Amino acid sequence: MNAMRHRPWVGISCLMMSFLMALWVSVADAAGTDYPNRSISIILGVPPGGSTDMGARLLAQFMEKELKQPVVVVNKPGGAATIGGYAVASAKPDGYTLGYFPGSGAVPEVYSYFYSAPYTSNDLRPVARIHAPVIAIAVKEDAPWNSLKDLIDYARSNPGMKFGHIGKSTTQYVIMSTIIKAANVQMVDVPYDGDGTMVPALLGGHVPVGTPVLYVIKSLVEAKKLKVLGVALQKRAPSAPDIPTLSELGYKLPIVSFLGMFAPQKTPDEVVKKLDDTLRKVLADKETDRILGVHIMGPNAGEMIAEGVIGMEYGASSEDIARTCHAHPTLSEAFKEACMDTYDKPIHF
Repeated sequence: MNAMRHRPWVGISCLMMSFLMALWVSVADAAGTDYPNRSISIILGVPPGGSTDMGARLLAQFMEKELKQPVVVVNKPGGAATIGGYAVASAKPDGYTLGYFPGSGAVPEVYSYFYSAPYTSNDLRPVARIHAPVIAIAVKEDAPWNSLKDLIDYARSNPGMKFGHIGKSTTQYVIMSTIIKAANVQMVDVPYDGDGTMVPALLGGHVPVGTPVLYVIKSLVEAKKLKVLGVALQKRAPSAPDIPTLSELGYKLPIVSFLGMFAPQKTPDEVVKKLDDTLRKVLADKETDRILGVHIMGPNAGEMIAEGVIGMEYGASSEDIARTCHAHPTLSEAFKEACMDTYDKPIHF
């Protein structure tokens, strides 16, 4: 009988202890004191198989070693990376949902002339710049063009020639459009979901020219299935010493594309610092550098803003970029500061 009398108190005590433990875990988790203590998701706005997907999965492997927790890549393609962007922007700001995006996913408002998104850069927090992928102008190995000049001469004589890209909000499209404009030729753009669908289309002859990231097609070039007529760099890369750059071919590069890691806006400082420190270690690894090619470290996301701005105005000066960033009605202060830090010439507004 006495045991029966005391059982309700035992139940209440257990409930109170469970509540207090849950509260302690919640507070500790929110404060980032034991971060991370479970798996982390990296959301992409592109389908599997392309350059962004490959880079993210490589980063995830190295991050797992550093953080001692599973890091899972989740593909949410569509809407020029804004479906994935919104999934991150609307996630709980605890560091367990991250995004790996180019400019279109990070600052969708500067691409509003192409599409609308249910979030802006105010809803995201830059964690780290990751790397600058090398964009290639590629054709099939048996194509009759052995230089970019050959290709342009053919396009001039054959208006309406097609080229593949992965969206009008991307560096690939902007760079190819810059070449077309400078050469005064007429070409038709054909958009794909990502390199994972564009490269097979190029191999299958559905488009004669493609703009993939170089490391995605490296094995195809080595296997003599594709050849590269030029790469979007100022100077020749160690990973591609025999391929001419667009700069040396006389084309003014409008931008260099950067990919970065982002978190929901209210993610705690200590969590962001832990992630940034981890990514710095990952990117310092020679194996990561070898696979990704060109990489840039640091939390400054200004280049991504610049990518969007110059996408609207080809050949914009650094002053124009900074002024546009500064005046943009929805860019968050963090992004404006990042943009101003990147383009540090004195500008008076």
